[in-house]
Amino acid sequence: MLFACTQENLAQGLNMVAHVTGKNINLPVLGNVMFKTDNGNLRLSTTNLEIAVSCLVRGKVESDGEYSVPAKLLLDYVSLLPTGKIELELKEEGLEVRTSDQHTVIRGLAANEFPLLPKLNKESNFQLPAESLKAALGQVTFAASTSESRPELTGVACFFKPEGNGWAATFAATDSYRLAEKKLMINSGAGEVRKAIVPARSMLEIARIVSSYKDDISGPSDVTWSFGENQLMVTYGNVELITRLIEGSFPPYQEIIPQTFKTEAILPRAELSKAVRAASLFARQGLFDVHLTLDPEQGVCAIASADQGTGKTKTNIKGEVKGIKNEITLNFRYLNDGLGAMQTEKVKLSMINDGSPVLILPEPTQEQYRYLVMPIRQ
Repeated sequence: MLFACTQENLAQGLNMVAHVTGKNINLPVLGNVMFKTDNGNLRLSTTNLEIAVSCLVRGKVESDGEYSVPAKLLLDYVSLLPTGKIELELKEEGLEVRTSDQHTVIRGLAANEFPLLPKLNKESNFQLPAESLKAALGQVTFAASTSESRPELTGVACFFKPEGNGWAATFAATDSYRLAEKKLMINSGAGEVRKAIVPARSMLEIARIVSSYKDDISGPSDVTWSFGENQLMVTYGNVELITRLIEGSFPPYQEIIPQTFKTEAILPRAELSKAVRAASLFARQGLFDVHLTLDPEQGVCAIASADQGTGKTKTNIKGEVKGIKNEITLNFRYLNDGLGAMQTEKVKLSMINDGSPVLILPEPTQEQYRYLVMPIRQ
């Protein structure tokens, strides 16, 4: 194999694929990136057996071949090289990386030791706007569970269906203590209504690829999602990601979202977040509890916490409060995660009582984002 390209193209390709690799005592080849010539270009591929990522690097192929080398080592080395032409040549002792001034050999493993990458029989395709998708994944994925006791909660539920004259994609995640849901209109859908649970780690990797990818001018405007029977392929520019889907049924979360409320408050988001962070300093260890009081007569939301060891604090935030006076205790981490996922100047808090979940919406609500937090029962 002999291949020539620019340092910028190779560095970006390695950056796209290297993130899913890691140390594996039983299968050290999973820490490698596979090089394989492909129709005059070079395809880089990595896998951890759950996610496979590949990227096509533009350049010039002098002779075909394939080989795998440690991904992180090569990425770290290439990032230190000057911009300009790089040549990659496969020799007996390993992969030689050459510039005009530097010659380096990196030892790796034969291509036949690298796992076979999955092939996808595409059943349906959906085109999602890249910037909207990136924002949606950032607003939802953090709410997925990290416990393997309920595997279906460790992923993000994805629902694709026609809406109006187009198609809509809805993403939802929950760890049973809080729930995040985001709906966005997508550019096109092909095939039937689709629902699937995508592992949260795969969603984070998709968001990272969309954020990191750079073309000659800018990244593509759309991200293509292609579903197979038990797999999803996401294509963005020259990058492809294939991930397994999580088996099982996502809970019918719509049933737990209240439709009517006794108290509603519209509050400045930044002030509320700052007050919650202040209260978190005096929250009880292990409980992470802050107490909210919504008072329509005073037109304030009071955020308070107290701990025998550290002290206590209380902050009053003025806002539009309607309904009855209400109180609730929430986990400050869950509350601030939701506030941080919104970009609007104000948020709307809606509640029934201290035993029911709080619904938090961006204000105004055209953003089609919902965040639900379960209370801490006293």
